[in-house]
Amino acid sequence: MESIESGLFLKKGLFALLLLSMIEKTFRNTIKRLGLLRKGDAVLAAVSGGADSIVMLRLLSTVKDELGLKLSVCHLNHNMRGAESMRDLEFVKKTARGLGLKFIGKTLGKGALVLKGKSLQEAAREERYAFFEDAAKKTGADRIALGHTLDDQAETVLLRLLKGASLSGLSGIPPVRAPFIRPLIEVKREEIERYAADEGIDFVIDSTNNTPKYLRNSVRLALIPFLEKNYNCSVKETLARTARVLAFDDAFIDGAADEAFPALIERGKGYLALDRLKILSLHRAVSSRVFLKALGSFDPASASDLSSAHVEAFHAIVDGRSPSASIKLPCGIVLRREYDRVIIARGTPVKRKPFEKILKVPGRTVIPGCGAFVAEVSNKRPKSIVTGVDTIYLDLDEAGDGLFLRPFIPGDRIVPFGMTGHKKIKDILIDAKAPRHTRQSIPLLLRGGDVIWVAGVKRSDLFRVTGKTARVLKVEWVGRGG
Repeated sequence: MESIESGLFLKKGLFALLLLSMIEKTFRNTIKRLGLLRKGDAVLAAVSGGADSIVMLRLLSTVKDELGLKLSVCHLNHNMRGAESMRDLEFVKKTARGLGLKFIGKTLGKGALVLKGKSLQEAAREERYAFFEDAAKKTGADRIALGHTLDDQAETVLLRLLKGASLSGLSGIPPVRAPFIRPLIEVKREEIERYAADEGIDFVIDSTNNTPKYLRNSVRLALIPFLEKNYNCSVKETLARTARVLAFDDAFIDGAADEAFPALIERGKGYLALDRLKILSLHRAVSSRVFLKALGSFDPASASDLSSAHVEAFHAIVDGRSPSASIKLPCGIVLRREYDRVIIARGTPVKRKPFEKILKVPGRTVIPGCGAFVAEVSNKRPKSIVTGVDTIYLDLDEAGDGLFLRPFIPGDRIVPFGMTGHKKIKDILIDAKAPRHTRQSIPLLLRGGDVIWVAGVKRSDLFRVTGKTARVLKVEWVGRGG
């Protein structure tokens, strides 16, 4: 019996050595192949106290001197599991000090994660990552190491597949997204736990990990074992490998979107505009990514809450026949089309207050939010009296006094220059591709009930300057839009 036990011990010891070298080899290979660490990096290890993060910390400590790393440890106590939460904090602190490493810990107040409109898991994640970045600043860390494993990758891909996800989502957890790195992303959890047992490495167990009410736990405890037993005994490796393959395709599309982005984007005060015609020239996969990048640069929170339905709605607006279609996006953002521009803006455009102002002749008439109209009188006929977009010339003696400015009102008509019949100003604005939401703030110059000028768009045939004109009135719209 003694010899059998000795043989088992010897067999176990050899297996432990083999396993140790396999995990270390995978760990080192992942770091080298993916460029996770460089010599001299300052690394902050985010440690929960569980097997994954504790083993990660131990492995980082084994290459610390070799790579000249400045290694430190952090832990966030979410304060959601009472005494167990405090136990985890003290355990990680003790482990860090046992390795001679600097430790930064933080305990949240009770109920701090009960945030309106967010799930407990989402709120905890946001708080956790904010703490990691703050701790990295305090320690001067270049990298923040997280203990995600191959199992986490498989669970994430499967979860996203069940919920529905884009190519980016199915690419899973990125091994590196500065400043975060995941050196155990290619190691299975069972290998980590066996390694910890063989090496006598202590760790703590989160009692909520076995609570099936959380979807991720249910996937880990029930769905994946079912798939392994009945369909593919290596389903975790298959899912992780699929994520790696999709990540390459995702990176290619992302690069194409980055290349196209600058040429079709216009940034304005409170809005971002996309060139619709240039979007139509792109492959749909690239234009979808351009939209996501545009929204992310305008409002990151809105982009993170986007669904595939929103992306489809974006394409419907771009491809559709309506020149003024619009949809609401998350976080109060509005996506609307203005003919050949697609606008991303915050909320409903501000409606300008109605105005009606007598034109000062000569003088400057200011209209809040619309700029100013400068009127000048000359006894000499200018060399050029061609009316431009922002300028009109009139026969002052014919026009007389009482010229005034007001916004467009539905039903307004004008006799366009060179014509004899009336035309609806609404139709003129549509022809000029004036966005619907701006039409009722476009100033009109009138005398009595006659529209003389749709500012910035078209003048009428009234009061034109002729060879008999004695006094010329020049009206210029300056500072339009503000």
